[in-house]
Amino acid sequence: MKKHLISLFLIWQGFLNQSCYASKQDQSLATLADSMMEPITLFSGLINTACYLLGGSFIFASLIKYLEHRRSPLMVSISTVIFLLIAGIILILLPMLEFIIK
Repeated sequence: MKKHLISLFLIWQGFLNQSCYASKQDQSLATLADSMMEPITLFSGLINTACYLLGGSFIFASLIKYLEHRRSPLMVSISTVIFLLIAGIILILLPMLEFIIK
């Protein structure tokens, strides 16, 4: 029971400190919106980087699979090569979509 009271007190203290900090700053709607957009911008950058990495990996895998297909066509089908190539191109073009649409 004592641990629960201590953790409740620490949570309450955290909220109290946060509200005191917010009251000291100039909290207009614009600064609030800017602070809320920062995590979204970071997440967008993460998604863009992941698309480039996965797209490049898919294209590289399609090249390797094509070389395997040339050695043994029954082991790796050409549809696998084409799928990996198309998926890689789409993943690389996905972050560039915002520049194409504008």
